[in-house]
Amino acid sequence: MKKNMAKLVSNFTRQASLLGVVFRIRGKLTIASLIRVLLCAAVCTTFLANIIFLLETRKMNSESEKNFIDRKNLGRISLRDRDVSGSKMEETTNKGYLDIEVYSSKENASVVVNGKIVSTYWKLVYQELNRLGMNVVVLNQNTGAVTARRRFDTYSTNRESTEMMEFISGLPDGRILCLTVKDEATISLLTSARSYLQSRGSSYIQQLQWRDMWAFVTQRVNNKNMVYAEGYQQSPSNDEWATPVRIHTTVPISEQSTVDCQWIKNDENRRRKEFCDKFDGYEKICKCENPEPLAFEPPLPPDGSRINLPLLIMASNRPYYLYRMLKTLRQVQGLNHTMVTVFIDGFFEEPALLAGLYGLNVDQQAGVSERRARISQHYKRSLTASFARHADASVVIILEEDLDVSPDILTFFNQLLPVLENDDSLYCISAWNDQGYTHAVKDPAMTYRVETMPGLGWVLERKLYKEELEPQWPGPNVMWDWDMWVRSPQVRKGRECIIPDISRTYHFGARGLNVNPYMQRTYFSARALNTEPNVMLNVDIMYKEKYEKELQRLLREAVVLDHSRTPCTNPNDFIPLTKNKIYVFYIRMDSINDFTTWSNVANCLKIWDLDPRGFHKRLWRLWLKDNHVLIVGCPVSPYCNYKPSRLQPIHIPKKKKS
Repeated sequence: MKKNMAKLVSNFTRQASLLGVVFRIRGKLTIASLIRVLLCAAVCTTFLANIIFLLETRKMNSESEKNFIDRKNLGRISLRDRDVSGSKMEETTNKGYLDIEVYSSKENASVVVNGKIVSTYWKLVYQELNRLGMNVVVLNQNTGAVTARRRFDTYSTNRESTEMMEFISGLPDGRILCLTVKDEATISLLTSARSYLQSRGSSYIQQLQWRDMWAFVTQRVNNKNMVYAEGYQQSPSNDEWATPVRIHTTVPISEQSTVDCQWIKNDENRRRKEFCDKFDGYEKICKCENPEPLAFEPPLPPDGSRINLPLLIMASNRPYYLYRMLKTLRQVQGLNHTMVTVFIDGFFEEPALLAGLYGLNVDQQAGVSERRARISQHYKRSLTASFARHADASVVIILEEDLDVSPDILTFFNQLLPVLENDDSLYCISAWNDQGYTHAVKDPAMTYRVETMPGLGWVLERKLYKEELEPQWPGPNVMWDWDMWVRSPQVRKGRECIIPDISRTYHFGARGLNVNPYMQRTYFSARALNTEPNVMLNVDIMYKEKYEKELQRLLREAVVLDHSRTPCTNPNDFIPLTKNKIYVFYIRMDSINDFTTWSNVANCLKIWDLDPRGFHKRLWRLWLKDNHVLIVGCPVSPYCNYKPSRLQPIHIPKKKKS
């Protein structure tokens, strides 16, 4: 410090002498020279005081354990270049403390513990294009190990604020929370969420606005908040992002056991404690009083038998999605859990241990290629492995980690298997109805034949896979969605899938390669999921010839709706207020690929309108106001023969906004 002081004073003296401020005083002082001396002394005193203040401040910052916010040149800091291999959290700069940095910016949200990155979200990641919103990283207070990583898109949807509060409030006492904004996090951030974070000790959360940056490190011990660091930067304008924020602090290591529940000592609870010591976010599994049982014992169907069908769960590193999915899978009638395999794309400990906790088979595979091609290769390898392991199985069932399933999904598939095996015009059985919104379905026993392949829970035949799909499956260099390829006309070859009126799966995943919270809310949240067990289907009617006769019967009995109206001009009374009637209306479709009117009708009916799905020979079936409604595209559909000759099909040339 003395050397720095001497150097600064020397520099000042040289600069001042050039300005004529320092001079020798010989003999008597004139009034002018006296004034100059006094001014010089004042300047020197002020300058030296500033020097002392700066040096003392630097000393305090270097020696204390308080926070700092680096406001300059943070955009050039590259945390991703730090070494992340071989990290041991106990190797701290200060023994007995965890050294923590949290970074918040438009491009990056990172957490660094003892010089090692434990969590970082950049622009491009496997599941998502942009992890904007509120990122939460939870650290074990004994070791500094990450026990949870969650991202809450408080930019896109209010629901994420509620989920964030539920997640944080469910954490064990003593966990260290690191919260950081990436890009933007306030558009849908609820007032209640701001108040909740304020109650956890935040001083700046109420100020956080559009494109501001914020980082926060806190801990709750014995219901008391310990705030270790908080940083905030305000956006200069609506068109700009705030300067990045970096906070740095040290947190004392706790020696108290992280999970101190008095569970009965047995193998199940030993596994439970191991899991709960490592991971957070599973409150029902890890709570001390009456924790969720781990035995995977689904209920039996009325005949008391298990359905021995191989079942694949396609997973990545979204363990909280997998956990939700497995909770509904445990309620599936007749499921044999020994036939279930969770295929994980990559070597991720948390989803693997979670599946193993329930006694399920787990298969982890190294990722091949990237993004869409990686997912495609994951599906191919998983399907190939499943058919190899279950050599006697003629079919496999494919589910995904972000699907809730109905209690009768297996009995639904099992009843329809004979039709799939004996009708060459069929391609698959799917649990999903693309038009299966709560206001557009009614009958859990009703099934349809459609020319599209919905996926989202489906049955695939061994013969189809081994003879057609596997040999032609796109390679790792082909950046296609696997499902778009599987449902393409050249692969499907005119064959159809059987689907239910009320879906047997519900898509809840709001984050993934092809979905975000806005799309989930707009197109998936209002879907119906069957909750009735033991639903008996009219299986015979699904054979090709019998299905055609059923459609002809429906069209003969159907009442033709008033075509001077449309679902767009008369959304409230286009469908009469009746019940259990059959109605039909005809729409203009000049060619097999002319879906202009259909897209507008679908939009006004508030069903899937992004592309045409769920049709059979350009005929759609759905339920509206408790009435079965058929929609026929004319003149291309063969069912236009049932249209009255003078009736003009409804034509909506331009898309109407609902």
